[in-house]
Amino acid sequence: MRRLALFLLLALAPAARADEQLVVGLTEDVIHISSSFTGAEFVVYGTVETIDAFKDADERDIVIVVRGPNRTETVRRRERIAGIWVNADAAIFGNVPSFYHVASTAPLDRITAPAVLKRKSIGLDNLALEEPDRRDAASFRKALVRNRTAAALYVEDIGGVEMNGPALFQARIAMPANVPVGAYTVEAYLFRSGQEISAYSAPLVIDKVGLERTLFDVAHAYSAFYGVAVILLGVLIGLGAAFAFRERD
Repeated sequence: MRRLALFLLLALAPAARADEQLVVGLTEDVIHISSSFTGAEFVVYGTVETIDAFKDADERDIVIVVRGPNRTETVRRRERIAGIWVNADAAIFGNVPSFYHVASTAPLDRITAPAVLKRKSIGLDNLALEEPDRRDAASFRKALVRNRTAAALYVEDIGGVEMNGPALFQARIAMPANVPVGAYTVEAYLFRSGQEISAYSAPLVIDKVGLERTLFDVAHAYSAFYGVAVILLGVLIGLGAAFAFRERD
């Protein structure tokens, strides 16, 4: 009898939650980086599609996460030896988002359980990084997050999702001038009383245009040639400057 009751409860639970769905849009789904690029901003907006938007509206919470392409990153520890700062140690992390922005209607630990945040990789403390097998990995991880936060590449914006009425919402996402290019994902989650009710995912592309695009392609396709060309260009500029100053003397 207990098994039958549990089965009926599980079977009916999705139906009870299916009356609320997220409908989400982006003001920009492609951001171009040119020589004059100083950063960009786009808006994630949407609504909770439901029969009665006012019913228990205060129990809803929205979380929006923007993730950049994952990379492998090396975190270095500097020490002062004989009066000179040198790289004394390093740790390598994998699966590191090149950009991460989370915005929410309330503090994350008040929206849902820590286990859910961990599973969804929501919040800077819950990033699913591939950490090195060493005792001090936590300190290197903190340094990684701290450095990216200082560069405006990692943002945790509590209260950054604004509710416009019981069902409409929006969040402004700022992209700094040093934002990496690549394929991004924009995720939106609807929580009610700690339970995930609906989720949405959309792509976002950040790409270079013009001369920056050409140089980027050449640097990646012909890395050795590009490196030699940059060195030769530097040498020529140095020789030209030396010649100009010598003529003046």
